[in-house]
Amino acid sequence: MKFREDGTFHILQFADIQEIPGVSEDTLRLMDAALERAKPDLVILSGNQLKGADRRFSEKGERVEETIRRIMKPVTDRKLPFAVTFGDQDRRCGLPNERQMEIYRSLPGCVDWLNSRGQEIHHGTREGTFAIGVRSSDESRVAMAAYLFDTGAELPQGGYQPLPPGDLFWYKGVRDTFAQENNGPVPGIVFQHIPLPEYYRLLKRIGRKTKGAVRAYRTHAGEYYVMDPEKCREGKLQEAVSVPDSAGREFEALHERGDIFAVYCGHDHRNSLVGRWLGVDLGCTPSCGFNGYGNGVDRAAREFVFHEDAPAAYETRLLTYRELVGEKTAKPVKDFFYRFCPATKEEAAEKAGRVLLLTGFTCLAGGTALQAYRSRRRKKKQWKGRS
Repeated sequence: MKFREDGTFHILQFADIQEIPGVSEDTLRLMDAALERAKPDLVILSGNQLKGADRRFSEKGERVEETIRRIMKPVTDRKLPFAVTFGDQDRRCGLPNERQMEIYRSLPGCVDWLNSRGQEIHHGTREGTFAIGVRSSDESRVAMAAYLFDTGAELPQGGYQPLPPGDLFWYKGVRDTFAQENNGPVPGIVFQHIPLPEYYRLLKRIGRKTKGAVRAYRTHAGEYYVMDPEKCREGKLQEAVSVPDSAGREFEALHERGDIFAVYCGHDHRNSLVGRWLGVDLGCTPSCGFNGYGNGVDRAAREFVFHEDAPAAYETRLLTYRELVGEKTAKPVKDFFYRFCPATKEEAAEKAGRVLLLTGFTCLAGGTALQAYRSRRRKKKQWKGRS
């Protein structure tokens, strides 16, 4: 794994493919077109490749392998290197992440410690957590590192947990190893599924009636936010940023030595914002899968171009279905539903409450109108009786 002769290295990130045994043709079209446009040196799958809660996956994980092979076909057909981490949905398909990784390893191009073939791969505390060293074009040094973290499962009571201390200890060890072997810090970028709590540093808290206000939940329950224009340089905030319920120390660890210049996450399917906090870029990549909620034809993959002499001065852009494929999807009715369905259980409960409230008001108004109508009829009959 190394920079090209022109001094660039290209990564394409797919977030929240969230596919089921009946893989959407639109998902495959987007992946295929994005790969064709970006022609990446490395493909990153940043978690929730599978919609694990779908009932078509049995408790024994049947049909998982055929689904993985189907969604990976646009990548493997091109014989491109790819790296995989996991999200909260993947492990719910009935097959543990360790078994899923065995399937990915069996595919050509999988970048992993068992398939390292002399590459700079540092395996982490669990499957889906590892580091990839990208060498300079002349292969004399590691010019950039890409870290992938498995951010774990949803907690039984709901919400998410921060990265465990063991993962941070591992990261610091790899970071220091890279620095020792390359005569100084190696610039790094992190890909993971769940955003860090520090993403809220990119947002501005406002009143709920402010135009564009997005309601937050759990640890930020009852609060409303928009992107802070002084901290965000691009993208959109279209749903609450879902972060671990406790702060953890991940950002502190990543920021400690100044080697990490960016973190990019998925999870929040409609968000695409990119901003900076304390010198670290924090970015969101929207979903690219059409069997989960999302932004309609604005579902996208994210392309990165890094430069050997200054990896932190990278370029990134979204490659959308609208741009690459068009404005028509194979199942427009289903996609219309996914565009407007709730993103979280909390949002679903809120919307259900609104519906019940609206229903209550409607019933109350209807009852009042009916009562008034009956009253008028009684008075009319009484008037006729007197006459």
